[in-house]
Amino acid sequence: MVRPQVWRTTDVAACDAFDYYREGICSAFMPLRPELDRSLRHSFRATHYAYGIGAGTLNLVTAQSHLVQKGRAEIAASSEDCYYLNFQMAGECRIAQNGADIVLGPGDVGLFDSSRSFSLHHERFPELKVASLMLPKHSFGNYSPNPQQRTPELLSRHPVYGRLIAEAMQTLVETAAAGTHADLEDLQMLIASLVELAGRPASGPDSASIRSGLGTRTNTPSDEGARRAAQLLRIKRIIRARCTTPGYSAAACAAEAGLSERYIHRLFAGDEDRFGTYLINQRLNAATGMLRHPGSAHLPLATIAHETGFADPSHFTRAFRARYGMTPGDWRRRG
Repeated sequence: MVRPQVWRTTDVAACDAFDYYREGICSAFMPLRPELDRSLRHSFRATHYAYGIGAGTLNLVTAQSHLVQKGRAEIAASSEDCYYLNFQMAGECRIAQNGADIVLGPGDVGLFDSSRSFSLHHERFPELKVASLMLPKHSFGNYSPNPQQRTPELLSRHPVYGRLIAEAMQTLVETAAAGTHADLEDLQMLIASLVELAGRPASGPDSASIRSGLGTRTNTPSDEGARRAAQLLRIKRIIRARCTTPGYSAAACAAEAGLSERYIHRLFAGDEDRFGTYLINQRLNAATGMLRHPGSAHLPLATIAHETGFADPSHFTRAFRARYGMTPGDWRRRG
């Protein structure tokens, strides 16, 4: 598990809250300049978690809306050129850079450059919630956009990779609190690979390529591998959200994901897994959560089986014993 640095404005006096937050932002994001009218600072509230993941940092920020700027002074004080990938979770952010701007709504991902002046505007909503992944530019391999033309970029609207990038960012956020360092690094590398694929130009005039909103690129075996990995992340996220639905099937998952059922089975086979096995394991995870929870202590095992998606109590017991080596009742008593 990766332990984050944490800044909570509730830990200091109200009169010091904004300055304390600004100190945390500068520590985690490199030098930035948050701004807020002095008349609003006495009521400012924010929480900031910063997860160090290899060469990158994932910042999860919930705060009262304010302006964030980076100008020449902050750029001069920065130690390394990076890209920021911002995943908007609540509120709205307008990112202005290089004479252009993009607007991120919930679920959108935007990319911008740390080595050029920018401003982040959140004034349309009273609160913001954002995940910002800061990665050194070398993490993106051959991705080298012309900043005058290519940043800021609304990556989540890319016609091929946009949804995959957004899903991978969502998975990184969901995994941050409990995932291993290796898991988080793998997710971070996958996100960087998808961004590189979204922006990479074709290798030559004779290449078979796809025209996209971020340029022309060539399909290669590594492209397909990254795309499949991101698709599998997305499918697993759908399954986790739907696993307690009785009778949930690969066909239902395929319909929700907009993919074929056969392709979903191929994705799992490439990961040396099966759809049905993953679904049952997620149901068992939900069941153990209920068995541990004091609020569910009064519930019969048959009710827990039904509420976690199992067709009948005997199926629940067989699956539980196969995974944990004991019945649900024994497991509950030992807990």
